Amino acid sequence: MLTMVVAACGGTTPNNSPTLTRSGTITIWHNWEGTYLDAKKAIFDTYSKQYPNVTINLVHKPDLTSAVTTAVPAGQGPDVIAWVDDVVGKFVKLEIIKPIDGIDGVDMSYMNANFSKAAVDADTFDGKIYGMPETVEAITMIYNKDLITADKLPKTTDDLLALAKSYPQAHTGMYGVVWNTRNDAYFNAPWIYGFGGYYVKADGTDGLTTAGTKAGFNYISSFRGSIPAGVDYGVADTLFKEKKAAIIINGPWSVADYGKAGVNFGLATLPTANGKAVSPFVGVKTLMVSANAANPALAVDVIKWFDNKDNEIAQSVANKEIPANKLALADPTVQAIAEVKGFGAQVANGVPLPNTPFMGALWDPVAKALEAVWTGKQSVDSALNDAHTAAQNNIAQLK
Repeated sequence: MLTMVVAACGGTTPNNSPTLTRSGTITIWHNWEGTYLDAKKAIFDTYSKQYPNVTINLVHKPDLTSAVTTAVPAGQGPDVIAWVDDVVGKFVKLEIIKPIDGIDGVDMSYMNANFSKAAVDADTFDGKIYGMPETVEAITMIYNKDLITADKLPKTTDDLLALAKSYPQAHTGMYGVVWNTRNDAYFNAPWIYGFGGYYVKADGTDGLTTAGTKAGFNYISSFRGSIPAGVDYGVADTLFKEKKAAIIINGPWSVADYGKAGVNFGLATLPTANGKAVSPFVGVKTLMVSANAANPALAVDVIKWFDNKDNEIAQSVANKEIPANKLALADPTVQAIAEVKGFGAQVANGVPLPNTPFMGALWDPVAKALEAVWTGKQSVDSALNDAHTAAQNNIAQLK
């Protein structure tokens, strides 16, 4: 990882844009962890070796959105925010990030020449470029080949539920499938959208009380008793690492650690619902420049380095990610990675993670509704009615 070919940044800087001076400190707030972080840190370390007058500080923030929305309006926070595209619209409205058009040669021609259309669209809001895409991702089924064979994998949502109920009966102390069923809107989106529901439209219309969303919630709740009652991301992740779950539903950020844990894993697309592929969110990991960045030209330069072809190839090889850089994605080395192929097949079935600011109004109400249903405190109808009211109150504050 430390021996990388340096791709030239290219482009000319317009007279009215900040002048690039490779000297100073760039602080990046992120949510990367474990082996996944190691590969990224190596890239930034190589930049600092190439330009020794630049120091790059990586700061892990578990609750990144809350940390940023508190710090930046107070005149604090990082120079660069590494997160997912669904926050773009919200961060623009709150003046947390700034457009990078015209800085260090960045324009739509540059973006379209280097990145996939979906990734460019994710980082564009109101006609301006607000970020540079890192990777494209979606969750899918990851299975332990030593616990379940490919021919036994569920093909339909009914099959998945049947496996969840039967596997623990045949394997004491083990589970057929795990994911955060309890309170995570992102991890449960495949079932909401797969059964015909949705969270929110670009105009702020929410779909929480639609028949499709209710059907998705009912499906999720049907796993009660077959998945640990206190399940969350960490519990599910640990069960799979400890080889106590045959299948986990997770994303490409997880597989490096599963390999490290000695799990003999494979990938398969999520099952169909009513004859149609279910639809996970397709997210675009993005690096954005904070409104408080003291040296925006340097911040953009660091981001361009991080997202260039050779470094995206290195990340893909190390972490099995799908590069947003289309030149890296086309490289034979990347195309030969089974994980890229596997997650790529799921991306094809997904729906874009909305970058509208109204998406931010849905996460918490949906999470609370999921937990109310999962714990048995409320019926699906009651929980979703409350979530609809909360979502609409949140949306009204954004309009």
